[in-house]
Amino acid sequence: MENKNLQQAMAEYLDRVAEIMVNELFENGSVASGALAKSIQNDNDVVRDQNGDVTGELSMLDYGEDVDSGFKFRGTGGIPPEKPIKDWIQRKRITKPAKFKDVNSWIWAIRKSIGKKVQGRRQTTRAYPFIDKSFEAAQKFGTDILTQATGKDITATLNVAFQDSTKL
Repeated sequence: MENKNLQQAMAEYLDRVAEIMVNELFENGSVASGALAKSIQNDNDVVRDQNGDVTGELSMLDYGEDVDSGFKFRGTGGIPPEKPIKDWIQRKRITKPAKFKDVNSWIWAIRKSIGKKVQGRRQTTRAYPFIDKSFEAAQKFGTDILTQATGKDITATLNVAFQDSTKL
């Protein structure tokens, strides 16, 4: 059975869920840089698999799940790895303070400072649930639009079958 209408409806539904997810992030106060909110998107490749099921995907940055459920720290004490701090400095375009002779000594000082501060921290961050809430908020819209699209596809398939049967 052709399901062109269902695929279009699924893409529209996923767009709506992505829009609700972004709104949830802003409403629950979990937006810092906005990078996660900007990354949430419908991959626009709603497809029909070998079983005939119509599927689609939403994508976001990897840490979206950590924001949703809370992030468990790597442990107290000890210094963090160098690469994430170097990447953060480049992304934020922060210039090296004059008191450091080179970038590596500055990064080392940042790492040591973070290692000291981690001592009294909680083991997990606060959860800001937004994924399941977004799907629940879009459930009625999704049910309506997907039901209508499936009805259109079934009607179109039956019309074609009826036309073919009258030619016999």
